[in-house]
Amino acid sequence: MLKKIQSRPNLIPIILLLICSIFVCIPLFSSEIDISYDDGVQHIARLIGTEASIKEGQTSIMSDFCNGFGYSWNLFYSPVTAFLPLLFRVFGCSYVNCIKLFMFFVTFISGIAMYFFTKDVTKNRKIAVISGIIYIFVPYRFTDMYLRNALAELTSFAFIPMIFQGLYGIMKQKQNREVIFIIGTSLLILTHTVVTLYMAIICFIYLLTQFKQLKIKNVRRKLIYSIIVILLITSFFLLPLLQVKNSAQYEVFKPGRMERTDVLIAFKLDIIELFMTPNGSIMIFQIGLLNLIALIFTPLVIKKIRVKYKNTDFYKLYIFSIFMFLILSFMTLKVFPFEKLPGILKMIQFTFRLLEFTSFFISFIVAVNIGKLFKDLRYRTIILIMIFTMIFSAFFIPSIKFTGEIDETKLIPAVPVTEKTGRVHAGCASFEYLPSKAFENRKYIETRNNEIIVLNGEAEINNYTKNKSRLEFDIKAKDVELELPYIYYPGYTVKIENEEVKTYETEKGFVGVKINDIDNKTAKVEYTGTILMKLSKIISLFGIVLLVVPIIIRKVKNNKQ
Repeated sequence: MLKKIQSRPNLIPIILLLICSIFVCIPLFSSEIDISYDDGVQHIARLIGTEASIKEGQTSIMSDFCNGFGYSWNLFYSPVTAFLPLLFRVFGCSYVNCIKLFMFFVTFISGIAMYFFTKDVTKNRKIAVISGIIYIFVPYRFTDMYLRNALAELTSFAFIPMIFQGLYGIMKQKQNREVIFIIGTSLLILTHTVVTLYMAIICFIYLLTQFKQLKIKNVRRKLIYSIIVILLITSFFLLPLLQVKNSAQYEVFKPGRMERTDVLIAFKLDIIELFMTPNGSIMIFQIGLLNLIALIFTPLVIKKIRVKYKNTDFYKLYIFSIFMFLILSFMTLKVFPFEKLPGILKMIQFTFRLLEFTSFFISFIVAVNIGKLFKDLRYRTIILIMIFTMIFSAFFIPSIKFTGEIDETKLIPAVPVTEKTGRVHAGCASFEYLPSKAFENRKYIETRNNEIIVLNGEAEINNYTKNKSRLEFDIKAKDVELELPYIYYPGYTVKIENEEVKTYETEKGFVGVKINDIDNKTAKVEYTGTILMKLSKIISLFGIVLLVVPIIIRKVKNNKQ
């Protein structure tokens, strides 16, 4: 047994990280926990809608949403958290349990990713496993997992260490690190757009510190190759998003809609919140007791490692991490004029979202500090650290809402939009993915029937049948304009006797068509997606080929050698 463990040096760290992940996720599997709180209900409804759309043969429009007129999350919102949790449906899991299992999975993966990143930088497995433990138990994770139920943000924890491991490896000219960078960045883009934006800025700042390395041709070549492949792989999401943005005015792209300055200012943090959670606070933003203790020794650790590591990439990254931790923490506070930043940066909505990045940097800093303070770091010390973090994290449990698990069947079929619906609606969030015309005419959505409406001219419509995103009817008309019972999103195909009719957005934000002289012919409507949407999937497959083929070629060459 000892020989097997020695032959697999990563086994013990992985087991420890698995234990930590299980401990953090124990409250998830209580039947009384409410994961529908805040963002949670939207993710549950989105899973329901996405699975239904897949059964229809398309993945973009949730046909039952918005009173059966169709609503799209998946054309706008990154797809990882809409599709990957559904894999657990294969095992008969409920939608709620799919999300719970997925939360556990990404928690474990984030710890593993942090471990391998730190091991790559420090060449020390024990320091690396401490960083993974700290990252799993970092307090802001509890806010994302239990208090905000921010599934996409929680998922993005897993990809930040991968991106930095890949970027650091590219600068160091390590083999295959561009693969890690491509996978991590692609997954982050497909998980959380706003986090991706800030990650890009942080990576750019890091690259500025690596100016000498950027002069090396091979480094530049790998960076350019990586960026091209990332854009190709994510084309199936990014290209349709751009097409939708240019097809009509949607609320999500409307200036001032998502970057609400009043909300951003209201949720800035008091500095005390970084050190303790005040009574009455509904969320946890503190750094953490162990992390604070370890941070106190940072000047001592800098002095200790500067002599031996001063000009090394490890030392530079350590100093960079301290700098970014301090700057990003400061940016979350009320004293920082975040509202003066450009609108695109205010898309973050809440300054406390930057704590996701400080969580990454502090996990690395604290692990290095502990590793350098102990002359002989042993696993029994690591286990004591693990137990300490477990005890400390237990104090967060009273903040979790144990109010009874949501009855997901109440979301099947979709909750109707009525005059009693407030600003936020289960399944449509704040209606930010509606066309602005439809959003401004929400009363019309509330009262409109599911029939075809004649806008101009006269038409005789018979044999009308509507089945979710498919519609069929016979029509006799001359120079008529019709409004179909679908909210306008690019990709609806209208055919009359196999001849396609162009669609447009009506004044109420629905799908409209103009028909000339028709004498009792059959019309068929179906959501098929646009040509660009179909082409983008091929482009993404090509990007995957560009990623995989070089790996296979290198593998074959290495085997021959």
